[in-house]
Amino acid sequence: MKRKGLVSLLLASVVAGSILVASTTTAERVVAQTPMEAATEYFQAYIAKDVEGMMFYSKDTNYLDEKSREEGYVKDSMTNPTTGYEIVESKQINKDEVQFYVVQKYSGQGYEQSPPLPYKIFKSENGWKVLVEPLEINTFTGEVTKGTPIHALQYTDH
Repeated sequence: MKRKGLVSLLLASVVAGSILVASTTTAERVVAQTPMEAATEYFQAYIAKDVEGMMFYSKDTNYLDEKSREEGYVKDSMTNPTTGYEIVESKQINKDEVQFYVVQKYSGQGYEQSPPLPYKIFKSENGWKVLVEPLEINTFTGEVTKGTPIHALQYTDH
């Protein structure tokens, strides 16, 4: 009888431990209460190659759906040279939008950092989010222009 009680106690503690682990892992992602918090969480996730964090703190117009977005982020994380970032300017657009300019630091590239890249931070129904839009960077002039979304690119073999 004692043995049966011990097994039940062990099973109960395993279940309790699993619930604790599950609740602490989910609790790591906190809804961003400010534009700065959203930007910080997103860029830290980007540098850490944390696909779930990137998806949680952003909306990305490069992809048509969440599945292709996740696949794109996983693929990008394998070659992403970003090692740091600096928010160099911010301006309030309205009460629900802030424009940030972010310089990304790189390693292993022919250039060490990006020019200031524009990111809009917007208030959504579940906290502040970073709007990730396609950008094209001219590495010779530093000019940043609106790019073509990944889902709209046409690849040709010539």
